[in-house]
Amino acid sequence: MSENIRRLDELSEAAVADYLRRASTTYLEACIALMLTSMSAEDAAQILEAEAQDLRELG
Repeated sequence: MSENIRRLDELSEAAVADYLRRASTTYLEACIALMLTSMSAEDAAQILEAEAQDLRELG
């Protein structure tokens, strides 16, 4: 029985992680769309590239 519970916990955690990943991606896409309403695609790309670099440096 505990093996079944452990497996259900693993499936639940994986489902939550998958949902959060999809929701985060959707939110990011909405933020990018908002950026594009007030600046050029090149300006938005430069900002996003700088943010990506900062994220990589933080590891």
